[in-house]
Amino acid sequence: MESPFRFMEEQKSSQNRESKEVDLRHLFVTLWQAKLNIILVVMVTLLLSMLYVKALPSLYQASSKLMIGYSQTKMVAVEDVYNFDTQAEAYFNTETEILRSERIALAVIHKLDLQHHPEFLRKPIAPWRYWWQVITLGYSSQFSSTNSPSEAQILRVFKSRLSVTPLPKSRLVEIKFRSWDKLLAQQVSIAVAEAYIEYHRSSSEAATDQTIGWLLQELNRLKSALQSSEVELQLYREQENLVDQEGILGLIGKELQQLTTQQLEAQRIKSEASALWNLVRRTATGDLNKLTSLSEIQRDPMVQNIKRRRIELELEQADLAKRYGPKHPKRVSLTGEISRVELELRSQTDFIISGIEKSYQSAVAREAALSESLRLAKVRYQDLSRKTTRFNQLTREIESNTRLYNTFLEKFKEAEAAEGFNRGYAQLVDSARIPESPIKPKKAIIVILAGMLAGILSVVFVLLRQAMSRTFSTVDELENALSVEVIAEVPKVKVRSNKWLRQGVHPWLGEPLRSLRARLQMRPNRGQVVLFTSALEGEGKTSLTIQTASACSDVEKVLLIDADLRRASVSTYLNYSLSQPGLTHLLARTHSVSQCIHRDNQLGFDVLTAGLIDRHSTSLLASKKFKLLLKGLRQHYDRIVIETGPLMQVSDAVMVAPSVDATLLVVQAERTDGKSIENALNKLARMDLEISGVVFNKVARNKRAYDYDLPSVHLVERSPKVVPLREDKFRKQG
Repeated sequence: MESPFRFMEEQKSSQNRESKEVDLRHLFVTLWQAKLNIILVVMVTLLLSMLYVKALPSLYQASSKLMIGYSQTKMVAVEDVYNFDTQAEAYFNTETEILRSERIALAVIHKLDLQHHPEFLRKPIAPWRYWWQVITLGYSSQFSSTNSPSEAQILRVFKSRLSVTPLPKSRLVEIKFRSWDKLLAQQVSIAVAEAYIEYHRSSSEAATDQTIGWLLQELNRLKSALQSSEVELQLYREQENLVDQEGILGLIGKELQQLTTQQLEAQRIKSEASALWNLVRRTATGDLNKLTSLSEIQRDPMVQNIKRRRIELELEQADLAKRYGPKHPKRVSLTGEISRVELELRSQTDFIISGIEKSYQSAVAREAALSESLRLAKVRYQDLSRKTTRFNQLTREIESNTRLYNTFLEKFKEAEAAEGFNRGYAQLVDSARIPESPIKPKKAIIVILAGMLAGILSVVFVLLRQAMSRTFSTVDELENALSVEVIAEVPKVKVRSNKWLRQGVHPWLGEPLRSLRARLQMRPNRGQVVLFTSALEGEGKTSLTIQTASACSDVEKVLLIDADLRRASVSTYLNYSLSQPGLTHLLARTHSVSQCIHRDNQLGFDVLTAGLIDRHSTSLLASKKFKLLLKGLRQHYDRIVIETGPLMQVSDAVMVAPSVDATLLVVQAERTDGKSIENALNKLARMDLEISGVVFNKVARNKRAYDYDLPSVHLVERSPKVVPLREDKFRKQG
């Protein structure tokens, strides 16, 4: 059997052929279905924006044009003093900044008494506060009073509303001022230009006097400074007895050089004497022969003579020893002579050692004396260097004061020559007029933009929501995505409890369920036995099954079977006791048919509840007994409606499907995702089963493919005639 789900491969190949083409029709349908919501959002946004702009105060702006530096009168001497080059960009930028300065602003504030003007004693309120006043207090004011602001606060607000803009390629500047009061905007714009002209006029009148006074003051100060520096130099020269400090500094430098050379020589001599003395001290405590072997002692003539005498006596003693005994008078006399010679050698050696020590001490003393002389010479040199440095500083100060004095004297004479000079600085070209319309807010533009933005965002939101959603909200989406046939589209209804299920078919469900019944009539065996299942739990399958049975019971004899042997949803919804006999009892043959099938006069159809529920109950659905049961029930009922558990949780539907005429998959709109539906269909396909169609449940009314205005329907209790089931005949067939 060819798989009924080849639509997945076809869908992929179709997508490859289209190569990311946008389904404009689908987008249009999506937007058309959401048109009411989009229009509502736009209308609400327009209303809110109109209320918002209504509460906004109008801001006016007045502008004047001022030409800076219009006079061409020039004086050569004065140009150097005031540097009035009206063609220079730096000058023009400077004058523009003067127009923006706090000085001009304060002059205008004081002139117009703005610190007491209502413009600066209030501030705009939030739009919601405006409408709160209108609703609660009965009056409208777009401003709220504030405490008396400080001058700094007024100045900050003033400068934030003032705009000075240079016009390109000209000497014109445009002075603009924004205000909630149109008259004040005009007055301030003109007042700023007048304050600037007055500032330069008064500045030009006082400039010469101020310059002359300042130059004269500086001349006196520089003259005093020059005299003071000269006196200070003379006093310093006399105090330090400076005559020719440069020459003296040279002599001391030569002396330092000589002392340094002598000190180095003394250090060398001291080093040699120290080495000799250390050698003598180490040898002095040893043998006399070692002492006399030292080069410094050995070179002494007396030591040499004494050593020769001792050698001669020792040779003579050796000769006498061959002839005489130790006590012979000659040998005794010779021994005494040798002792005297050795004492003489010891005495001479000690004398030489004493001389070496004195030489060492003399070298140390000389080196120390030269070091001290060198230190004192350095001190004298440094002292004289400091004096020379100070002398040079005083000399440079006199030279600097002299140059400054001469420069200021020259400027003073130029300023005297420029006294009385006057020129024009600025001219008001265009005076501001009272503005006729506000510059902001642009209320119409704000409202239009708000509406457009709301519409665009609404459309984007709808399209994004549709693109990101994996569920289905319309029949077209479901059929195009999964290539399944939707045989019924059931609208979403709002109910408070399950009690309405016992009151017949809901008014909004009558037409869709009659259409479903008609579609079932075209199935084999007129769809006598129909199975309702779903992919997931909670898709409205139980309510739909009960309503379908109720709709069919108008013209047919109907039996509703609760084959959900895990939850017994039908029994729960219809308030049947879970302990009363039902399907499991009938299949287990513990109860009779009349005990298990409940004839409910209020519903108008028979109900076969689930019965006793345990973990082994579901195996009964796959048994031969269940098939024989359905075969016997076909003889007594025109329509048998069966409900089972969801396909993705349990396999009850797979067990029951081979025994029915039609299998319907219930899909809840905007809840069941496409992956779950595909998995449910694949589960049936693996068992060589297929569904007869999809019932699209709980569809929003504005997204239904077809919608009808239903007449008012009153739900009444019905008591249809129920034909009793002959148990003996049923048992005979079963």
